[in-house]
Amino acid sequence: MKAVFYITALTTLFTISLITAQNGYNCPLGECDFEPGEQVYLFGNDVKLRAAPDVESEVLELLKIGEWVKIIEKTEFSWPYRGFDSPFYKVQYHDDVTGYVLAGLLSFEKKVLNNQNYFFAYSKEGKSIFLNIRNIKNGTYIEKKIPLVNTNIDIKVMDDKGIPDLDGILFVDYYAEACGMEGGGIYLFVQNDELTKVAALSQISDAGVFYYSEKFIFPFDEGGIPEKIIFKKERNESLDEASRWTKTAMETRELSWVEGKLVPKYRE
Repeated sequence: MKAVFYITALTTLFTISLITAQNGYNCPLGECDFEPGEQVYLFGNDVKLRAAPDVESEVLELLKIGEWVKIIEKTEFSWPYRGFDSPFYKVQYHDDVTGYVLAGLLSFEKKVLNNQNYFFAYSKEGKSIFLNIRNIKNGTYIEKKIPLVNTNIDIKVMDDKGIPDLDGILFVDYYAEACGMEGGGIYLFVQNDELTKVAALSQISDAGVFYYSEKFIFPFDEGGIPEKIIFKKERNESLDEASRWTKTAMETRELSWVEGKLVPKYRE
């Protein structure tokens, strides 16, 4: 039975590693680097492009949120910023200006939804890590700060999925890299360029011994209901592998998007 358990665990880990490699997930500073030649957008606003990788060096330009620079190289110099030891990158701005920018002021990704650009960066407070999301509106920017349970994520853009009065969806998809590590994801609904965090759904698997899953089924999904979101919760436990004795429990609930809120509260 132990041999079967370890084989299952290794298979699960291999599958997860393959998926993450294919999707190119994001991770915090120090774990993932920007690559030379990469075009990276500014997360910060009025970011100081400096003549040297030092916070006291000459300021060459002030860069606006959403502008982009091209990565030349990562330097050995860093500075504490938003809870991380953030490295300086040598970058090219336009065609004729070269300088240095702190990595924490760069967006690790840009997503476009309904012609609106969204920019992303991490922050850390104590042991807690947050995803910070900014979008430009009316000459300034709006920021959302979302706590994370897993720092390896892939951000996906969706349409309204058949939900009335919704512009679209940003989904923060967790990659659980080991058995027992929490996966699932966070749904952020977009309406009039405003982001609302509506749900943080969980998924945990332990090598075929235990499985817990929460998911949304939208109107346009298979099995969906017009103008409703189905919240489905499933729990499966293996009681005896030899006799294939398992225990499964499932709950479903219909939810509605009403005046900028998901009702009723899906876990109540």
